[in-house]
Amino acid sequence: MRTLVVDNGSFAIKCGFADDGSPHTIPNAVTRTRRTKQVLVGDLADSSTDLAGLYYRTPFERGYLTRWDVQLAVWDRVLSDRVLACAPGDTHLILTEPQFNFGQIKRSMDEIVFEEYGFASLVRAPASRLSVLGAGDLIYGGGPAPDCALVVDCGHAFTHIVPYAHERAVTAAVRRVDVGGRLLTNYLKETVSFRYWDMMDETYIMNAVKEKCCFVSQDFARDLECARAKRQCPYALEYVLPDFTTSKQGFIRDPANGAPEGCQLLPLCNERFAVPEALFHPLDVGIEQLGIHEAVVQAVGACPEPMRAVLLANIVLTGGTAALPGLAERLQREVQALATGT
Repeated sequence: MRTLVVDNGSFAIKCGFADDGSPHTIPNAVTRTRRTKQVLVGDLADSSTDLAGLYYRTPFERGYLTRWDVQLAVWDRVLSDRVLACAPGDTHLILTEPQFNFGQIKRSMDEIVFEEYGFASLVRAPASRLSVLGAGDLIYGGGPAPDCALVVDCGHAFTHIVPYAHERAVTAAVRRVDVGGRLLTNYLKETVSFRYWDMMDETYIMNAVKEKCCFVSQDFARDLECARAKRQCPYALEYVLPDFTTSKQGFIRDPANGAPEGCQLLPLCNERFAVPEALFHPLDVGIEQLGIHEAVVQAVGACPEPMRAVLLANIVLTGGTAALPGLAERLQREVQALATGT
C-alpha cells in the first residue's frame, strides 16, 4: 500500500505520495467567474482566461473546516485521475488539521475519510507536528527530530506558535496571532484601492502581487524614510496588470524595457514592506494582539525553564506566508533582541 500525505490548508492543498518526490499544490477553493458564471474546482481556475473578479468559496471559516460540500468537491478533484490518480482502498492517508481542532469537525472528517472515500487508514495531525518530524533534516542536516523545537506556522488564516517537547505539543504554551496570508492580501487590496486602482474584487491578482512584490523589512523606520525620497526610492516598481490573454497574473515591469502597449500599470513603493509589517505589529490593522516575535518569546516563557534555551535554538518557520523574503531573518533578529533583553 502507498501512503498519501495531504496538507489540507485553508488556501491551498499540498499533497503527494510519500514515495514520490513531486507533490502537487491545488487551490483549496471553488471559484466562479464573473462574466461566464463558470464554476471551477481547485486548479481548474488556472486553465481559465476569465479570471477578473473571481468569486471564491472556500471550505474554511476562520481557519476551521465548515463547508464540507466545497471540501468534498476539491478532494474529489485531488484524488481523481487528472491529479493524483489515488485508489483510496489501497492507500494510507496522513491528513493535517488545524491546531485545537473541534471534536465535531474531527468526527465528520473521520466519517468522510472512511465511509465516503474508503481509505485503508487515517492519521490526523496539525501541520506543525509534521514540521517537527522533519526538523532533524532542517536543523541538523539529517537524523531524528530534536528533543525540543518551536514551530512558527504562518498560515493563510492565522499564525500559530507551537512548542514541542519529544514530538508532543506543549498545549499550555501554544499561542495564536490572527494575522496570516489572507489578512495581508486584503490589507494590500485596501491600500492599493485607496491610492491607485480599485482592486477590491481582484483577490486572484492581488495575491499574485503580494507573492511577487512584497517582502519583510529588516529596518522598517529606515526603509519607510527611504521610500519617502521618491526620486531615489530603491523599492519603487511598476507591476503590469494582466490582460488574461498574454498574462494571467501580471508581472513586474523591467525598468530597462518600455511598458507593453495598452497595459495598466500598478505603481508600488512602501506598500511592498508596509503590508507584511502587520505580522510584527498587528495593531496597525486594528488587531490588539502581540506580534509574532513577541508571541514566540511569550510561548517560550510559558514552557519549563530547562526547555527555553533549546526552543529558542530550534525555531522552525513554516506555512505559506513564511515564503515572504526576509521574514526568517527579521524574526530571528527580533526574537534574539527580546530574549537577550529578558
